[in-house]
Amino acid sequence: MFWEALPVDILDIDRIEVVRTPSVVFFGSVAITGVIHIFTQQPQDGDLKVSFGSQAGTGASNLQSDNRDLSMVQRGDVSFGIADKFRFRISGNYHLFSRFQDEYFLLNENRYASSDSLLFFKQNAFETNLNTKLARESLGLNAFVFYKHSENIALSTQLSFQESDVQTVLMDDTLALANRKSRTSRININAHVHGFHLNVSQSLSDRDYAAGYQGNNFRVSQTQVALNYAFNYKKLQILPGIGFFENQHTLLDRDNGLIPDNSRLVGYHAFTKVDAMILPKWRLMASIRGDVYEQTSSPYISYQIGSSFKIKNQLIRASYTYNEGLPLVRRFRQSISHFILPDINPNQIQATELGWNARILSKINTSLEVFHSKTTFSQAALSVLMPSSDILATNQVSFSQIGASVKAQAWFNKIQVEGFITLQRSGETFGDLQSDFLNNTAQFYGGVQLNYTGFLGKLNANIQTYFYEQYQFNTQYGEVIVPSRVLLNLMVSYEVWRENSVFINVRNLLNDNQREYAFGDDVSGMYLLGLKVNL
Repeated sequence: MFWEALPVDILDIDRIEVVRTPSVVFFGSVAITGVIHIFTQQPQDGDLKVSFGSQAGTGASNLQSDNRDLSMVQRGDVSFGIADKFRFRISGNYHLFSRFQDEYFLLNENRYASSDSLLFFKQNAFETNLNTKLARESLGLNAFVFYKHSENIALSTQLSFQESDVQTVLMDDTLALANRKSRTSRININAHVHGFHLNVSQSLSDRDYAAGYQGNNFRVSQTQVALNYAFNYKKLQILPGIGFFENQHTLLDRDNGLIPDNSRLVGYHAFTKVDAMILPKWRLMASIRGDVYEQTSSPYISYQIGSSFKIKNQLIRASYTYNEGLPLVRRFRQSISHFILPDINPNQIQATELGWNARILSKINTSLEVFHSKTTFSQAALSVLMPSSDILATNQVSFSQIGASVKAQAWFNKIQVEGFITLQRSGETFGDLQSDFLNNTAQFYGGVQLNYTGFLGKLNANIQTYFYEQYQFNTQYGEVIVPSRVLLNLMVSYEVWRENSVFINVRNLLNDNQREYAFGDDVSGMYLLGLKVNL
């Protein structure tokens, strides 16, 4: 899933939960490295409410080059109810962002070239890079229906549609940027009936991962069904569940010698979660899951155990997770189509985490997390990139990661401050963690946010900064170094009348032109003016 392909917008989101540890037990094999869980908003009453937000602006580099291409974000939603049991919400959003520069990086020549000269370097540039000024254009539409019959019976349905077109880095051709397009329709149904929870979702999407390149245009169909039941007895909860999923990729474009691909993956799973309060302050959680796939003969087993203990205003927690995932051969660009290696050991992740949370005084929260993980996955070499290719060799690759993260939140009258710092290192063995063996991700990064509310609650100022240290990675064109960076963002809003406000949104306030990823644009400051209307 790519961020631009999400149909929901910030107005649709109630909260976001990030699970950094492997979460196969609850979310399936796709969550072998963690989960970002997005919860959407629900209408709190049946009153008719209309909200609209708009902002538009341009980048500093565009102004300096007399380029007046605008970037904009439009969003709106309507919510209402019928009687006391039905709630409805309809939302839409549109994003349009222009690039910061009108040049493309030539991978073979290690330099930039202006967009009006691309045909000299790539004959079909008009097919692969049609709109040279576009960074992102996306549309999302959502319809939510909520029905609550009683405290024990509730039903919710989400219908969504999205369409997007972005330029993204593609490091296997002449030009470093390629267009990625997607169009998706989705339905998601949740039913809660006397302790039972049924989830059914279906999506159908057309995804062109690199427009103009053969073997990248797929139709993807995904179906998931899951059912669980919560059994509660005093301070014990047992949650058993079963599920089914089907994922199918169908290649839409053909090339001479490339066989149209129709990759299908079908799996079934069962899990059990136990949550018990052993003592008034001691909580113990354990879960286990088994996955069976039609293309394999042996099940894949994952389990997790965790515990927490509360001491006054402090909480100490620990967890251990073991996850097994499918060993796959990846085909085509950007690893978009796979088939299973049935006779190879499963991919494995073992993760251990220790945490400490504390409330200092009444207005300061702090937390400390220490984590370690070991990942083992299978690789396979193919003779050629075709579905009928023979596997030449398989081998297992392992690497470890260790790190710590510190977070703090504080409230001082009208000011709220929060921040975090993370240190991490990776290596093939535990001994490698003492050196800079794997430095293809930043080993030190963090962020700070300050929020101020004043003038009778009408003025709000939010300033954010995040930073990361230098890191590097290897490509077929050589070693690439991404320098360290500090990025500052600012948003100031003023409530004009009854929750109707105007605001200014500044991204990269320091306006330091610097590339955040290899072969991409130099990102300058961006200045957006906007308004928000609630009726």
